[in-house]
Amino acid sequence: MMSEKARAIQAERIGGHAYRYLTTRPCTGWVVSSFSGGINLLFEGGEAFVPVQTRAVPFHPWAVQVSGHLLRADEGTQASFVGEEIAIGDTVISLANAKIESLRLPRLSNEEAKIALRRLLPLAQFIEEARRTLPPDSFQPQIDAILRRWHESGEVDILLDLIGLGAGSTPSGDDVLVGILAGLSILEKVSRKKMQQLVRLRSGIQARVKGRTPLPSAQMLLAACEQSFGEPILEFIEGITLFTTSEDGLLEKIRSIYQLGHHSGHSILLGLLISLRNRTTCHYAY
Repeated sequence: MMSEKARAIQAERIGGHAYRYLTTRPCTGWVVSSFSGGINLLFEGGEAFVPVQTRAVPFHPWAVQVSGHLLRADEGTQASFVGEEIAIGDTVISLANAKIESLRLPRLSNEEAKIALRRLLPLAQFIEEARRTLPPDSFQPQIDAILRRWHESGEVDILLDLIGLGAGSTPSGDDVLVGILAGLSILEKVSRKKMQQLVRLRSGIQARVKGRTPLPSAQMLLAACEQSFGEPILEFIEGITLFTTSEDGLLEKIRSIYQLGHHSGHSILLGLLISLRNRTTCHYAY
């Protein structure tokens, strides 16, 4: 029962992966860090990483979105989930009326996939310009080399070398893989080869990701293997598969991805581009 001093907050939305984890059983954890839009919770000895964030932060499969409150708590503050409530110190977040968002990529028709292949120029031009202005990523040469090897050989297992390649909670190599998974998912109904690559890549990631990359990134990759992506990625895919989306509208969606993290957005966009390009070799070092 909530104490008289407790602050009550209503959650608006919860990502499908966070919801499935939290509602399986009562669980405990603690605050591990904070960011401009909320706090990060780590549950049950490192099993699940769950951000609690405001609307200002892009939503994703492991997030809990709260209404109108910038939640703050000291690192180490105890957290627990029982029933339909997350308790964080003296704050209680109710999930009773929260909308559960699966954030899954919808089934795309052959025509929608072909439209995406015909609308790659704005994405390619954006990445080319970004490479000129973005602070250099010291891991980019290694990432580019792996991508070249993939296109030269066609062996999708080469891409597994991207897992954990980079710095931070979501290494650049993992972000590239998320983009590749999204792009191949668009094309799986169009190309049998792309479908086979996607199946093999998902299987390889699921088998090897544990312990090779930070938990937030592992969760992101595993969700992508289940065709579940952050909202900016899903909104871009919707835009690029429709001729009715204007070029300005498409660029706006590209920018929304680009703004994710320090290098994450650029890396996701790069993965999308190289997986969607309908050719056997690509030039990456713009």
